[in-house]
Amino acid sequence: MLEQLPDFLALLNDILEAVIVIFGSAVVLYNLGRSLTDTVMRAFCALVTFVVVAYLAELMVSRAIVPASVEGFLRFQWLGIALVPAAHFHLSSALLSTTGALPNRRRFLVPLNYLIGLAALGMALFSDLLVTNPVANPLSRIPHLDSGPLFPIFAAYFWIVAAASIYNVWRARQRCITRTTRQRMTSTLLTYLAAPLGVFPYLLITGTEGQDIIPLWLWPIVILGNLVVGLMFGVLTAHLAYFGTTSPDRVVRVRLFKFMARVPLAGSIVLLVYVLVSRGSPVLGLPAETALGFTLVATVMLVEWAIHAYKKPLERLFQLNNDPDVRTIQRLSERLLTTRDLQQFLESILAATCEALRTPTSFVAAITPEGPQVEAVVGPLAESDEILQDADWWQLAHTAESSNGGEALETVGEFFVWRNYWIRPLHSRQHDFVLGILGIHARSAEPDLSDAEEEIFRRLLNQAAEALEDRILQQEIFATVEGLLPQITAFQQRRSEATFGGLPALAQDSPRTSAVVNDPEFNTMVRDALTHYWGGPKLTSSPLMRLQIVQEAMAEHENNPTKALRAILNNAIELQKPEGERNMTTAEWILYNILELKFVQGQRVRDVARRLAMSESDLYRKQRVAIENVARAIGTMELASQDGEAADDAEEAPKAVVGEPVSGNR
Repeated sequence: MLEQLPDFLALLNDILEAVIVIFGSAVVLYNLGRSLTDTVMRAFCALVTFVVVAYLAELMVSRAIVPASVEGFLRFQWLGIALVPAAHFHLSSALLSTTGALPNRRRFLVPLNYLIGLAALGMALFSDLLVTNPVANPLSRIPHLDSGPLFPIFAAYFWIVAAASIYNVWRARQRCITRTTRQRMTSTLLTYLAAPLGVFPYLLITGTEGQDIIPLWLWPIVILGNLVVGLMFGVLTAHLAYFGTTSPDRVVRVRLFKFMARVPLAGSIVLLVYVLVSRGSPVLGLPAETALGFTLVATVMLVEWAIHAYKKPLERLFQLNNDPDVRTIQRLSERLLTTRDLQQFLESILAATCEALRTPTSFVAAITPEGPQVEAVVGPLAESDEILQDADWWQLAHTAESSNGGEALETVGEFFVWRNYWIRPLHSRQHDFVLGILGIHARSAEPDLSDAEEEIFRRLLNQAAEALEDRILQQEIFATVEGLLPQITAFQQRRSEATFGGLPALAQDSPRTSAVVNDPEFNTMVRDALTHYWGGPKLTSSPLMRLQIVQEAMAEHENNPTKALRAILNNAIELQKPEGERNMTTAEWILYNILELKFVQGQRVRDVARRLAMSESDLYRKQRVAIENVARAIGTMELASQDGEAADDAEEAPKAVVGEPVSGNR
């Protein structure tokens, strides 16, 4: 039993090193995107990469079976060993800079350390100045290189840089103001020796020449050391994950938890099962490869199932998403009524209507500012949704005579009779406006529902109306949230900057924004103004009149705000115009053609759709996109105008200082 203990400990150490490599690689992949823009993440990814290289090379050395490969891996390991001090100092410098400390000498020391590391790497790979003479028995459990004449100098450099790095982190901790950032920097300081402790080549100074095995008493120390290094790197990763992101802390924690559970943790469990099964005795008389295949597949499935099944309890256990507001948003997201959900529910109502009233066709259409839009149909709707534009649906809400010149609707009791259909309006819960219509194919010349049929039809009408109203309420919520997103994003950005920056970050002026542009109803304002492009209350009384670009344009348009706003709308429309010769049906011209034909020329929807060779429903969808593009263009012009005004103010400020005082007091 004791004879097998060293082999077991060696295997355990290899598994631990493999787990460190897996988690380290996952950390680099997780932060790779942010490393392109954030200095802290860039330095941290470099440090973890060099540590992973060192551990991977050591793992390969322990499994190599060719002597030449052993020496190659031992020298390749110095890619990590030689460059860890530079990355270690780079990260500490970046952490110190986040607290507002100016780089000064550090801006030169960081590249200098990388140059020294590259020089040490070159000596390790191509000469015997740093390391030399691989062990006589390359298949021993402790293969290593001997120290060269310059190794003591490198070792002194290694630990001097490590001490300087720790000093930088200590300075960063002293500069932290808030309790949270101070706690994070304290944890970072306590675990900051993980990289140098994990990769330093101790065997070069322990005098193990001639030994083929590691003493039994040394294995627990090696394993414990690797375990401590792994835990320290885990803590370091958990605290540095907050750098370079504007997301709230809870979001960062949840993302990191999910990624680590699904990628490195799952990979480590699969690796452990692989080692145990491959080294075990045959299971149920099956060949090793068969048992291994089934076991690995079962492990992957069970791990993914466990993550999925216990994700929320674990999030609550680790306080990852335990805020009441967050739980409310999560419940809301799970119960959202999407367009597809609405269509499915309405189709169920229409199918029940056809069955109860013995009619072949029924449909629901929502009444929108652009006209009626069919939401769901059961049975053949021969007239199609295009014919809906012919009727005067204004009568549903107003009993006065027709207002838009469409075909008048005949009323019979509570029904509107139109073509071969009986129509009933869908009212809001307060009956203050019409949401849409529900139509059924007429089964006789006039509505002849029995009392029982009328009661069933009334219940179905109420359910359809409630579904449409709930969808409208959701859209209003989404519009409000969408309007708040710029302010929320700006707040999170400043919160992130002020976390370590303190006074300098908070004392800066906030970016200037327009209240009109950030209004949740900004797109609706633009759409309303476009519908009355050539005159009407939606143009003359538009909130867009408050835009700075409109005020500036009035001087060029006889101080007429209506003409100024129309000019701004026209400019935004022209910005959607592609280059080249105009074409009515190509994809790149569609949005501009819709804007120009529908609003500037004022053509009817059916005429525009016919000219552009598309259905009216498709026209409405593309029209929404076109209006959003116009709104985005106007918002860009407004912000550009404000930025220009701010620049003018900055240019004139020095002139006021140089010139004579405004008052006579000196």
